[in-house]
Amino acid sequence: MKERVESKNTDARNINDVLYYELLVNIFMAFNVVELATVSSVCKTWREVRSDPKLWHKLDLSVLCYKPFNVPRMLGSWRDSSERLTKILRGILTQSEVGHIRCFVFNYYTYLKDEHLLLVAERTPNLKMLVLPVICNFSKEAIEHAISLWVGLESITITRMINHKDIFLAIGKYCKGITSLKFTTGFKMDHARALIEHTPNLKFLNLQSIIVSFRALCCVLENLKHLEILNLCHSLIIDKPDTSNQVVLYTFCQLQHHQWPLLHRLRKILTCQSNNGCAICKNRMAGHNYLIKKALHEAFE
Repeated sequence: MKERVESKNTDARNINDVLYYELLVNIFMAFNVVELATVSSVCKTWREVRSDPKLWHKLDLSVLCYKPFNVPRMLGSWRDSSERLTKILRGILTQSEVGHIRCFVFNYYTYLKDEHLLLVAERTPNLKMLVLPVICNFSKEAIEHAISLWVGLESITITRMINHKDIFLAIGKYCKGITSLKFTTGFKMDHARALIEHTPNLKFLNLQSIIVSFRALCCVLENLKHLEILNLCHSLIIDKPDTSNQVVLYTFCQLQHHQWPLLHRLRKILTCQSNNGCAICKNRMAGHNYLIKKALHEAFE
């Protein structure tokens, strides 16, 4: 009788331990990487919970703009603090087991070099989604080695100062499963050609809130046969229809009015909700004076 009572008490304690563990996991899922590092010093149980794979599926380093790191909100921050950034990345990455991280978001403002990219690549071999910062100084060799470790990559965000040619060459060589791609830089013909050549299986293309070349967009829609979803929210589409110096500016709504046939084959198009264009798009259209139009023309020539 006594043994049965002890057995029931043990089972109850085990159930309580499991419930306590799961409760902590659910609470910690709302924490950022800095907060997770802090809770690990509370007790042994919290340290064990902190290492649960569920907490490390996504690693977002935008939090480095806050205490205790205080990355300045200026492009190219920590350009001269390479060792400091390496130390921080190593400290963060060692909190999880190799292979747990599925999504890695680099800090938008930090200046990245080869050593940072390779450090992250070696600790995240099962990465599915990658978001790059604005300013990088990567060699072709580092890009190829990093991408070769991310053969399961499915989604990538390309920023305006990345080595586009090198990264697309590496993606085409190693990452056959890329189906989602986002640009935070102007979308031009060289980008369109790179997508067609190196990411032929692309299904989702995000061109939100950027300037898009009309001809580059046509090229993508004509040649990416598997493309299903296109995001053009708040984007400004420009075209130079003839040999003159004039540049034509479109919003997506204006393209719709022309019943652009290339759009009809897509399963879904994400655009501004207003039929007449949202306030953001209207302000952009109104604010493009001659000098800005000239700059756009030179950029997409």
